[in-house]
Amino acid sequence: MRIGVIGDTHGYVERALKLLKQLEPLDMVLHTGDHYRDAGQLARVIPVPVKAVAGNCDPLKSGPAEELLQLAGKRILLTHGHLYQVHYSLQKLMYRALELQADVVVFGHTHVRYNQAHEGILFFNPGSVYHPRQDYGPGCGLLVIDGREVSAGFCELERRQL
Repeated sequence: MRIGVIGDTHGYVERALKLLKQLEPLDMVLHTGDHYRDAGQLARVIPVPVKAVAGNCDPLKSGPAEELLQLAGKRILLTHGHLYQVHYSLQKLMYRALELQADVVVFGHTHVRYNQAHEGILFFNPGSVYHPRQDYGPGCGLLVIDGREVSAGFCELERRQL
């Protein structure tokens, strides 16, 4: 199963579409929030299901704060991350992942790419479509579930593609 992961779009839907095009073929797209409505726009133009959560820049009650998805035999926790204070530490998010017995945690909020396993749980942040931090361009991520294995990677737009 190939899952595109995108977030912190902040209204830059066309840029998000360019990024997701680089990942095709996809079976699903996950949106980590901040402009929850962007996920709805994506869902209207791409031919795969889009799951999304609301972020700190979204109106209250615009969407769920988190989703626990069962995909290809893996439990994936999708959240923006602000409720777990991921800018400071992943500790609270780790506790939530353990509580839910998640195999993978997909989050956003920091605008910084992240791809590391802790206590057997993969923590994955695709960075930001709108305003990435560090030395990366606007980006997204790809999760691949192949049997028992989950792998993750990133793609980004070059400055000339903006």
